[in-house]
Amino acid sequence: MSAIRAIVAKEILDSQGIPTIQVSLWTDDGFYVESSIPNSSQHLANEAPVLVDNDPDHRSGRGVQKAISLINKNLAPLLIGQDPTQQEALDKILLGQNPLEQKKQFGANSLAVISQAICKAGAAINGTAVYQYLFEQYHLTNELEIPNCIFGLVNGGKYGSGNLDLQEFLILPASHVDYRVALEIESAIRESLLNILKGRKAGYSTGILGGFTPALQKNTDVFDFIIEAAHKTEYILSRDFFFGLDSGAENLVDRGKYILRDKTAVYSSKDILDYYKNLKEQYNITYFEDPFTTQDLETWKNFTSDLGNTTRIATDAFTVTDQAKIQEAVNQKYANTVIIKPSQTGTITEAIQAVKTAKNAGWNIVVSQRGGETNDNFLADFAVGVGADFVKFGPTNRGEAVEKYNRLADIYIAIEQQNIEGEVINQTIAQDQINTNPTPVQVTNNQGESSDMNSQPTNPVTDVTAPTQTVATPVATQAPNPFAPADAVATQEVAAPVAPTPVVEPTMPPVVPTPAAATPPTIPTPVAITETQVTPVETVNEPLSMGAAAVTTAPTMVAPNPFVADSQPPMNIPPSPVIPTTPIENAEPTATQENVPTVETTDPTEKVVEVATNAQEAIDTTLAEIGKVATPTAPTVDSTDELPKTEPEV
Repeated sequence: MSAIRAIVAKEILDSQGIPTIQVSLWTDDGFYVESSIPNSSQHLANEAPVLVDNDPDHRSGRGVQKAISLINKNLAPLLIGQDPTQQEALDKILLGQNPLEQKKQFGANSLAVISQAICKAGAAINGTAVYQYLFEQYHLTNELEIPNCIFGLVNGGKYGSGNLDLQEFLILPASHVDYRVALEIESAIRESLLNILKGRKAGYSTGILGGFTPALQKNTDVFDFIIEAAHKTEYILSRDFFFGLDSGAENLVDRGKYILRDKTAVYSSKDILDYYKNLKEQYNITYFEDPFTTQDLETWKNFTSDLGNTTRIATDAFTVTDQAKIQEAVNQKYANTVIIKPSQTGTITEAIQAVKTAKNAGWNIVVSQRGGETNDNFLADFAVGVGADFVKFGPTNRGEAVEKYNRLADIYIAIEQQNIEGEVINQTIAQDQINTNPTPVQVTNNQGESSDMNSQPTNPVTDVTAPTQTVATPVATQAPNPFAPADAVATQEVAAPVAPTPVVEPTMPPVVPTPAAATPPTIPTPVAITETQVTPVETVNEPLSMGAAAVTTAPTMVAPNPFVADSQPPMNIPPSPVIPTTPIENAEPTATQENVPTVETTDPTEKVVEVATNAQEAIDTTLAEIGKVATPTAPTVDSTDELPKTEPEV
């Protein structure tokens, strides 16, 4: 059993320059992990309490030295010697007998950063990435997929500069769009929008979350600007992407009325509901987050009842990643989507319980950033591991967000590689099961045993794309480019389904991939047939690997390797160079056995002696010349330097 050897906390800065906590954890068998948590830009009423110093002499009272001291002196000793793979048991130790009182004493931020570090350590001990570890431990999804992205292009409200009322103006790439293309959509539209804002002198500074903060007359002007920006790209609204809106309604209310700059009069609950319905109609908005306050619950119900079948209505301020609050929202049908922020509730176990409650109700899950993020990419792994439907990390122009998007890109490549491995295995099995003759054909395999070309494999091969068989790649042991170059791909000939043909026993059996530890099914050796009856199939030279710490489950045979990559390489993987097929003129002839000259071999000792002797003679000659007195001589004229004499022309 691996055990925790030490836990040490320290103060670092978040993306806004505000102090937060980072924890380092060591185990007795040499594993080391780091974890840090974000801060919230605003504290919500239902949110678990956090612990800050309130010392005006240190970071304007926003320091976390008290929390760090409590971690190092009080909480860490409780966990020394404990097994990090027992996440739930260790979280119970952190929460104590009274979780609410424990959070008031130590702060949800202190508990969250330790719990997150324990989760990372558990994954490291199991030899898997964090997303794979969560997937295998909690079984919250049937398959590993990259969630869809939600990007905030424009910031307003508390995240802006007093320019707009609504908090975030969002775009959501269509669900059929590949993850790599989703990033391209955001990047293209954001760059186009920047140029438009510059041209209109509308202001293009960025807010807390990285979105633009233009000064516009109405909130709806933002959607018009984004539509104009999209027209300058190849992407089309309602085909490639959709609009979303995070209202941040808690900041829109004054004395029970909603206030927006779109009109001078205040909005009642019915007015604001109709306002959103008009936005839905005009701009095809498919996602609303916190459209009403946490007290205006009846309007939540009416809005969800009216638009819930066609629109995702997400709650954050009311539910605050709390299982009980989510269950209440589910029972009352306030929404159909929930925001999950693991650090918001305290421990990973509590965050997992919140996800389970929402999933059991059929709600969508959005794993979201917070106002003051760090470069910790745990959120990306968490989102994939629990089967989130969406991630909301902000635009791709901030380092703390890019770190998470890059982590998703790594996970994307790992999942894609696993899927290709599964396809290669399935294709290999299918080829083995092709009946090329009306009657069974007996073929001799590598061991000299006879096998039936039409026989089924003796051991069933489990589909490696099943959830329990997904291979994980820890970040620290990420394998290099898994796609073999074109010149490394060998060609193997297999029988095509044609008319019966006499079987010719091959003189040398082809190389069979080395099996895994489990005994593989008997694979018949391909038969040699005429050139017009073969179909080349690309195979590979070495087994696919997901890294040194890769873990796989149960497949009874190993995929052939390397495989043929998709025509479009995955993100961060450059395409293999194309080898020209046409001959190059005046190219040097390739050396063959016939035109390679025979080199006479000699004893290397004799050669060394000969070289040494020649060198010594040269040195002696030089020394003798130096000892002589040099006598100056007149320069001689070579007869060849004289100009030839010619007869004058007559």
